[in-house]
Amino acid sequence: MISRDGWVQQCVCAVFLCAGLALVTPAQVMAERLPHPVGALDHHDTLGKAQDWLNSGQARTAYGILLPLLGELAGQPSYDYLLGQAALGSGEATHAAFAFERCLSVQPQNGLCRLGMARAHMALSETESARLELHTLAQSAPPTQLANAITDYLDELTGTESGHDDTRLRAYVQLGMGYDSNINNATSKDSIAVPFLGNLRMQLSPENRERDSGFNQAAFNIRYSTPLNGNWRFVADGNLAGTGYWATQDYNNAVADAGMGLSYKAYRHQFTGKIQGQHYNLDGRDYRNLLGLLGQYAYTVSDDAEFSAFGQVSELRYPNMRLRDAYRYVGGVSWAQGLAGNRAVVYGSGYLGREDNKHNNAPNSFQHTFQGVRVGGMYMVTPRTQIEAGASAEHRRYDGQEILFLERRTDTYYEGYLGFNYALNRKLSLRPQYRFAVSDSSIPLFDYQRHTVTINLRYELF
Repeated sequence: MISRDGWVQQCVCAVFLCAGLALVTPAQVMAERLPHPVGALDHHDTLGKAQDWLNSGQARTAYGILLPLLGELAGQPSYDYLLGQAALGSGEATHAAFAFERCLSVQPQNGLCRLGMARAHMALSETESARLELHTLAQSAPPTQLANAITDYLDELTGTESGHDDTRLRAYVQLGMGYDSNINNATSKDSIAVPFLGNLRMQLSPENRERDSGFNQAAFNIRYSTPLNGNWRFVADGNLAGTGYWATQDYNNAVADAGMGLSYKAYRHQFTGKIQGQHYNLDGRDYRNLLGLLGQYAYTVSDDAEFSAFGQVSELRYPNMRLRDAYRYVGGVSWAQGLAGNRAVVYGSGYLGREDNKHNNAPNSFQHTFQGVRVGGMYMVTPRTQIEAGASAEHRRYDGQEILFLERRTDTYYEGYLGFNYALNRKLSLRPQYRFAVSDSSIPLFDYQRHTVTINLRYELF
């Protein structure tokens, strides 16, 4: 199954290849191990001793010798390679990954550091990333000894996955700030003509007109899966997010999402079923609760393409506006495609659905049908820099007539975004983003535009 994160990892590895992974000869392999650039010359004897301890199987001793030199020699490939090897042998896989990452940022063609990065991924149970690193290295026509090592590690990964012992846990925290031109999704007009009152023009209060504000936001995301019997896996995810506005607290919000279920994979087919829940808090009060079921099917068409289909049934409850309680039904299909040697991925999806009132005394003007499309993609510009962009459109048609405006409401909602992700290191990334939204409605009161600029800092916990 081609997940978003999976595609990102594929893109990262493929960019390393396109950035200049050269053919590795036996002489080059030896050269990669022995040179000590300027800055490491003063510690030539120390590095030599660490190498000797490594050769004798005393990785912990070598690690103790090398670690004090981190501040002085980090960024020197010969030092980072030795430190990565020592860290791996000492059970410090995360520190090893940092070391090999520094080595590759200076020498993307360094086959030994790339092999070390694959081993670090394996030690961290990041099997997909490990496989992609190994495949990238294999494409460089490495010498026999290195090629044999690659084959051995690929076989080890296959055995691990066939044994279904790859429990996966991922989590991150994200902090950010930004500016929102329309925090209440309101019209910019100061007055509206009301047909029910003979087109009398009514002045809108400031609360019903667009308001702008700066804001702070924070988020926490966690995903977990573990194998069960046969081809089954238990999957779970959770998300907490909050936004606080500078101009007013009226639109401060917090969202909590959670989901859990089962996934079944057989060759190219994967089926997933989940129970989902969401709580939305607005201005410190319960605004909306959701409980639903999600079913998804994914088919791996090729190594770089995937088709999927999904269906979802949800119940929406509004504690302070019970007439808005509703049942929501959505179904759709999507396609994801890798391009440029998996440095890029593009996707497209289409969906349709219906929202029905839960209570018989609720007005028909709340009920509506909808259909929409989404397109987007990601591209790895450099090993550390990723561009992502997307656009969507959704059309909604409501059942009943809006009493004050004497017509049936239809809305078309457009949204787009452009973002950059820059990896400061393996764990920390800077993520600026621009997003816009436009609502084109048959009722002028629901017309609006919105522009949002955000800068986020994300830290991958594990």
